[in-house]
Amino acid sequence: MQAIEQLTRALGAAIQLDPVYVRYVAAKEANEADEALTERMRELELLRLSYRHEAAKKEQADKAKMEDFNERFQALYAEIMKNSSMREYQEASGALEAFMKRLTGILTGCAAGEDPESYEPEEAACGGSCGGCKGCA
Repeated sequence: MQAIEQLTRALGAAIQLDPVYVRYVAAKEANEADEALTERMRELELLRLSYRHEAAKKEQADKAKMEDFNERFQALYAEIMKNSSMREYQEASGALEAFMKRLTGILTGCAAGEDPESYEPEEAACGGSCGGCKGCA
């Protein structure tokens, strides 16, 4: 068990050296350094919280306020997604997620008895419902 844990830690270190991971970290740092983007993200969070606060009032919720919050949220979200730092972060994050899903799929297959040298995990999109899925189970 200890040898497997050591190998896992070595794999973790290798992942952190992989260009996919390096790109993700650089994109994340660029996002965090972009002050204008950070300010827009704060504004977006405030709009989200304002919408939730109003929605929590149930029947007493002001529908016009909620619609205004939603419209402002959508416009600000679209503006944020046009930011080059955010676009790069989204792409790098998606690439890292796909990379990790592949590695996890290989490990899961091997733990289920598949040949470690040749096993190729199925590329299936997760729909969120686990019913009938054999990917994670």
